[in-house]
Amino acid sequence: MKRTTFWLTAAVAVLLVAGCGQGKAPQAQPPAEQTETPGTSGQPAAEPEKTKQTITVYYSDDNLMEMIKEQQEIAYADDLDKYKQAITLLEKPKEKEHFPLWKDFHYHSVTFDKGTLTIDTDSKNVYNLGSSGEGMAIDALRETLFQFKEIEKIVILVDGKPTDSLMGHVSIDEPLTR
Repeated sequence: MKRTTFWLTAAVAVLLVAGCGQGKAPQAQPPAEQTETPGTSGQPAAEPEKTKQTITVYYSDDNLMEMIKEQQEIAYADDLDKYKQAITLLEKPKEKEHFPLWKDFHYHSVTFDKGTLTIDTDSKNVYNLGSSGEGMAIDALRETLFQFKEIEKIVILVDGKPTDSLMGHVSIDEPLTR
């Protein structure tokens, strides 16, 4: 009998000890109050004022027979942002019947220095437009970007290096000029 009582007491003690660690998980500490940086009011930083402008963007008809103009609005914080948005719009016509000549166009960077806009394109871009389509794509890029008076030249690089042509038909080894 003493043995049974001993083992029963030992089993209850083991269960009690094991159960002690099964309480609630510790509560997460509330985040420490953030202190304000001198000169801030605790309000989120306001986005810089954006300038809105309506620009003309160029596309093609679905047969690559003629260029089509489309008016689109951009909102930009600085000139470089303005150029990037114009390039992006070359991929996105509003009208379904307008064909984007720069569809799925990817670039590494766009820079502007002393009147020259340099677009460093990605070599993984796939262009299947033929010679007339390539000429029209270059014209669409030229016409869209040269409406910004400060751009005097456009240089197109591929993976940071000069190239003779994007699709093998139209020479771009020299900068595009007005």
